[in-house]
Amino acid sequence: MMCKGIIILAGGKSRRFQSNDKCISLTIDSLPLLQYVINRVICVADELIVAAGNRSQGMEIRNRISGEFDIVLDSLSDSGPLAGFLSGLGHASCDLCLIIGCDMPFINTEVVEYLFGLLSDSDYDAAVPRWANGMLEPLHAVYRREPTLAAIRTAVNERKNMRISNIIARLKVCFVPVARIKAIDPDLKTFTNINTPADIITARKKA
Repeated sequence: MMCKGIIILAGGKSRRFQSNDKCISLTIDSLPLLQYVINRVICVADELIVAAGNRSQGMEIRNRISGEFDIVLDSLSDSGPLAGFLSGLGHASCDLCLIIGCDMPFINTEVVEYLFGLLSDSDYDAAVPRWANGMLEPLHAVYRREPTLAAIRTAVNERKNMRISNIIARLKVCFVPVARIKAIDPDLKTFTNINTPADIITARKKA
């Protein structure tokens, strides 16, 4: 039976908000954003991991967020989301892991299951949604643990480009047309993320 891990990245800087931690400070339906996301995906996960930026944030998450999940701390500095990739995948026991941001409140579990299914009986290292204009959704994608960790560690050792796009270029990727995902989620709400104060207002209305 396929083991499905879900890693939620919570360590990003929330520069467009007064708080440095939108995952906890912003709410939808009176729930912290991170709690809202966890509540949506926990039914899919055999293993749930939250990647926090530092020990202080990790303690606040543990105190304020409920549910069965592990917390890991970013081990790389100034590396953006890749730090959470490394700490989350390094801790995971599942071979396949969905990696998402904590600011994606309407993540669709049917889409999640579809992405896992694309890798379950294949030799691909990742399933990454791709828009018609070529833009990728690397923080709404499923990765195979070992090859992805190897690609990240190679980039770290070589001190090369630490962008996620550079890591994806090192993997055998199943690029998933967003049109396929639209067949499951017609409004593509699953890709909604909260980047600005206006976004959280709109998300609250959708919720």
